[in-house]
Amino acid sequence: MKLPLLSGQQVLSTLRRLGFIELPKKGSHVKMKHPDGRIIVFPYHNEIDRFTLKGALNDAEVNIEEFLSNI
Repeated sequence: MKLPLLSGQQVLSTLRRLGFIELPKKGSHVKMKHPDGRIIVFPYHNEIDRFTLKGALNDAEVNIEEFLSNI
């Protein structure tokens, strides 16, 4: 399934809906943690590259279909 082109704010909001909590930022990257221990790091830019986002979601074991249904 192809991911749409999203902004950092859209990704941040969607991950919050999925239960992730924002940790302190470092530079232009956002780090978020889920209560079950999963961690995701992604760049907070106007547009996030689809390949980069897909990799971050896979690393954090976030189901892409579930992510897309919560945008």
